[in-house]
Amino acid sequence: MTTRDIDALILKNEEYREKDAIITLLTSHEILRVRARGVQSMQSKNRILCQPFSLVHLTIDERPNRFPLLLYGANKQYFYHILEDLEIQTACQVLNDLVHLGPINVAFMHLMTTCWQAFHTHTNGYTYACLCLKEIIHHQGIDPCVDHCVQCGRTHSIEALSIKQGGFLCSYCNPSHIGKKKKAELIQIHSLFHVQPVAYESFCQHYTMDQSDFIQWASWIAYYLNLNLSSLRFLTSISSKIDI
Repeated sequence: MTTRDIDALILKNEEYREKDAIITLLTSHEILRVRARGVQSMQSKNRILCQPFSLVHLTIDERPNRFPLLLYGANKQYFYHILEDLEIQTACQVLNDLVHLGPINVAFMHLMTTCWQAFHTHTNGYTYACLCLKEIIHHQGIDPCVDHCVQCGRTHSIEALSIKQGGFLCSYCNPSHIGKKKKAELIQIHSLFHVQPVAYESFCQHYTMDQSDFIQWASWIAYYLNLNLSSLRFLTSISSKIDI
């Protein structure tokens, strides 16, 4: 038996065979799928370890050519308040569906944990979620042009963000004024794509992003990577405020 101890975020719990489950984890260096035996049974001691939106410490048995096997572990934190709000739960599910596209490292896992904590305590969760999406966008090389008009290069008269055009548009290149945004919104977008990880905490103290911002950047990823996300479609359908 080759065992390994890991700290991980539980992204997904899928039924497998009669009473088992396959647990999708985000660790500090990989996305890992682990088999958890018997956890569909109410009597399972490991059942509590396999709940999505949990930070856990697990011991697993690594088996050649098979799913690693969950042996035992401890729940370090369960962000259960996420499950109490349908829109927040769905937004977090969108993020979970996109996590594998990001830079899988210690910093990203920490950012995801902070995001879940913010949603759990109702403190600026969407801002941290947008930072997670920004990391994914940057890792995929699909950053928007936010330093000048993507069409003509002007740095003045910027008024809109266009997903299809790939960034900011000035009033001259956007005669129909489609997607026009307030100056404060444009500054916030510019700051989002220039802020460095060491300044994320101060960014979240200065800016507050909302569900429409999150949908905008999740839609950006879906558009440029040609993804069809049922979780994003559902979030958009139940959103109380949509402006993309």
